[in-house]
Amino acid sequence: MRVSCGHRADDLSASPDSARIGDLGFPADAAGDSHGSCSPGSAHAPDPPAPASRAVSAKDRENSLVSDSFVRPAFTIEQVRTFLTVASREHITQAARALGLSQPAVTQQVQLLERTLGVQLLERLGRGVRLTDAGEQVAGACLLIMRSLENLERTVHAIRGLEGGSLTLGATQVCGSYYLSPALTAFSAAHPSVTVDITTAPCLDICDRVCAGILECALVDGPLPRMKLDCARVASDEMILVVHPAHRLARASRIFPDDLAGTSLLTWEYGGASETVPARLLGPAHQILPRVYMASIEAVRRAVMAEPRLIATLPRIAIAENLGNGTLVWAARRTMTRSIWAIRRQASPLGPAAAGFWDDLLAMAPPLLALTADVGDLPRLEDNLAGA
Repeated sequence: MRVSCGHRADDLSASPDSARIGDLGFPADAAGDSHGSCSPGSAHAPDPPAPASRAVSAKDRENSLVSDSFVRPAFTIEQVRTFLTVASREHITQAARALGLSQPAVTQQVQLLERTLGVQLLERLGRGVRLTDAGEQVAGACLLIMRSLENLERTVHAIRGLEGGSLTLGATQVCGSYYLSPALTAFSAAHPSVTVDITTAPCLDICDRVCAGILECALVDGPLPRMKLDCARVASDEMILVVHPAHRLARASRIFPDDLAGTSLLTWEYGGASETVPARLLGPAHQILPRVYMASIEAVRRAVMAEPRLIATLPRIAIAENLGNGTLVWAARRTMTRSIWAIRRQASPLGPAAAGFWDDLLAMAPPLLALTADVGDLPRLEDNLAGA
């Protein structure tokens, strides 16, 4: 389980001025106040009690800041870390091994956290455990805590110079397999001590995780959802309709419903490009095709090569060799070009590692493609239909 950075942590770092000492409840002129007043939590002696009839002054209201409401937590960071480790592995013994603790120590840490919060976080499931409904919600809040602590460490690294740390990235299957390598190679060469963790998932899932702060930045292929993301178009990807050389469409210039009789449509992810692109290339005919979901682009490519009754949309970059040697055929010259986007959370500063990698992503873009925009202003899908 990866930790995430929520909006509360980012609120304090959204702008250069938002974390000034005065903003945290310690006014800059407190030491020189002629009346000897001090802000809440100060080590100085307080003023004598004010008369009951005294109204709250404007200055008192001004000095009552958000930091005044911070409370001392009743739980420890180690309890939070232990709970997340158990939750991610769903097994006490495996969590104990990962943490370098005894099994009773891990159990005690989780029980102390449950007792402090007053809710059951885990329940037994065979030899393992799983999150309760309350545990899932608490785990989300705990992720925010741990990501905030990681941000604190990153701030220190930014001051001392990048000497290590980690980078959490996201990518769709298309981007992770064929477009991420140049930026990743450049970044790894410049920062060999940084640990990179890459999550591969459909576009919508990746965008959700970037918005939530779970992933720092990502490379995805559209269509992009309308979320608060900063994005840069860094490349174009061409999706084409392909069949086995023995399929009827291998020799067709147009597509008729009869040509698809007995054909199944292969896809490699739910709700992703392998589903949305056929809808555009085949039109209403795609609705009548039986669907077969496979684990990867490579699995789909090999299946279409082996079976004449299958059809799929695949990135041209993935099948260029097959088109050249005739083991796959471009069906009816149907194609659609989509953008490859680098995305990050809007109005949220990146850590040093993520900032360096973001620059490497932008370096992928040809000069005429480099642009930054609010996803809400972008078209839902950029496409170029040929032969439709």
